[in-house]
Parts: sequence; C-alpha cells; structure tokens
Amino acid sequence: MVKNNKLFRFFSRKLHYYKAKGYFSFIGFNVLRIAFLYALVILGFVLLGKFLLDLDGIYKGAIDQFKDFEVLLIFFVSESLLGMIPPDLFMLWTGKFKNPFWILTLLGVLSYLGGIISYRIGTWIAGLPRIKKFIEKRLQKYITLTRKWGGAFITISALFPFSPYATVVLAVSLLKYPNRLFLIFGLSRILRFMIQGILMVELINLNF
Repeated sequence: MVKNNKLFRFFSRKLHYYKAKGYFSFIGFNVLRIAFLYALVILGFVLLGKFLLDLDGIYKGAIDQFKDFEVLLIFFVSESLLGMIPPDLFMLWTGKFKNPFWILTLLGVLSYLGGIISYRIGTWIAGLPRIKKFIEKRLQKYITLTRKWGGAFITISALFPFSPYATVVLAVSLLKYPNRLFLIFGLSRILRFMIQGILMVELINLNF
C-alpha cells in the first residue's frame, strides 16, 4: 500500500508539472495541426489520382525499378542520415505486399536503428566544438523543446507524421541526453510505422 501511494504521488506530481508547463496544450495543438496537414496530404493524393495522374501506374513504375532489399537499404540509410526521404513514401511501398503489417513493422525497426545511428553521429559531432556550435544554432528550436519536455518531446517526434524525428535525435545527442532513456522513448517510432502505415495503405487505396 505504501509503495502504491508513493507511485501515485510520483505520477500526480508529474501530471501537475506537465500541466503547469503547458505540455497538454502543446500536445493538443500539435496533434490538431498534424491531423490537418495529414488530411490535406490525403485529400491531395485522392484528387491527383482521380482527376490528374495515374498514381497507380506511376507507383508501380517507380517501385519496379528497385528490389525489395534495395528499398529497405535506401530507407535505412535515409533514416540514419537525417531522414533525407519522407518515410511516408516507404509506407506506401508496403502496399505491394499481401500483408503489409509485418513489412511496416520491419520499417519501424529499421527506423529505430537508424535513429540510434543518428544519435551516435550527433555524439561524435558533440566532440567537434566548431561544427557543434554551427549545428546548434540551426537546431535551437528543437534543443529548447528537448530541454523543456525531454522524453515526452522525443516520443511526440517519433510518433507523429510531419515531425522531424531525425533532426530531433541529432538535437538530443548534442545535448548528451541519456542514451538509455533515448532508446526507451525512441521505441515509439516502431509504433508509428505500424499504425500510420496501415492507415495510409487503407485510406489511400491505389489498388496495388
């Protein structure tokens, strides 16, 4: 009973802290913003496919140029180097499979591993004062949010689309955020691919 009371008080203090800092309003605003942007993207795909372009033909022509292993390798390199290619494109690629869920899970794992590599790159850059100072100026927004929210901000960036996860990882590593905590919060990246990928395959039906 005593242990349970301590746990309750701990979570109660955390809840009060985040509420006082405006964390929940921050979450609510960003969820609405991201949902709006995502709806616009989906609407754009639907309209393009219906009135202007043969998206199915373009899609098949694009993916037929690469073997599955090559696509996975390109994705992993992209996720390891600041997310050069939007992961949403790779989520759409999984629609070619009869059961895309497991491929989406694999993408999530590769993205998680790519984030670890990005973290290591940031740790290496942190030891180069001039380069670190240059990058910190350009990542000041994310550094500030990481300092303010910590693991909560990492989770948001990992879970939601239109969030620069790879950039946030770099900011986190420059701050020397604990590696163990980063590995824990970063696991939510896998969940994003499993959920968002299924929604994309279902909502944007390109008849793969």
